[in-house]
Amino acid sequence: MKWNKKYTLGIAAIDAQHKQLFRLSDDLDSALQAGIRTEDLDSLLLQLKQYAARHFTLEERQMADLNYAGLVEQQETHKKFVHRFSELHQQLATDGLSAELINLLQQELSGWIRDHVTGMDQEFGSFYKSRG
Repeated sequence: MKWNKKYTLGIAAIDAQHKQLFRLSDDLDSALQAGIRTEDLDSLLLQLKQYAARHFTLEERQMADLNYAGLVEQQETHKKFVHRFSELHQQLATDGLSAELINLLQQELSGWIRDHVTGMDQEFGSFYKSRG
């Protein structure tokens, strides 16, 4: 999935992090298609998980500061993302790289970006803009 201006929330720090998440997703997709080594995928997944955790912390702090009603739902979704990618990372460590894991990683990450960044986070962006 490619970044599009329509995904902009109007919160510079969060928008910059969302753009980076799109880049990391593209990097992962390209690496998987190019035949990445297990060790390199392990490193890329760790980088993605760490970046997402930092992003979620900032995003949730912004939501809390504005008393955003959707904060708890966002926190739950973020927690599920971290848990799911931890499972996939563990699957890589346990079973090694497989076509099934590659497909799961691509589907999970692109699905999460599609549903969360271009969906749920847009609701927060509308709320933020309405606060003037």
